[in-house]
Amino acid sequence: MRSTSFAITLGTLGALAVGSAAQSADTRVASMPFGECLSIINEAAQDVDEEPVKLVSTSDIVTVRINASDGFVTVSCDRRNDRMTLTKSPVPEAAGMTAEAR
Repeated sequence: MRSTSFAITLGTLGALAVGSAAQSADTRVASMPFGECLSIINEAAQDVDEEPVKLVSTSDIVTVRINASDGFVTVSCDRRNDRMTLTKSPVPEAAGMTAEAR
């Protein structure tokens, strides 16, 4: 049921970006404090019952990828701009990959 959890998490995170400038249908940007953004990453990881994959981790920027059976969500928290960027990506079928491949 990780697919359902993934959809719920994405919907919750997407709702936070309402009223913010959206870059595309798959990317949302929301203004929020850095600590709150980090909390959202932790909650999303708990929802899908999997540790996020850290892509960037500095004192000012944290970017993670959260895997699910139906795709990936990349969440970036930016302390300098008090901003969260959320990008949903489908599994790249052409590459023969699945989001759950390890």
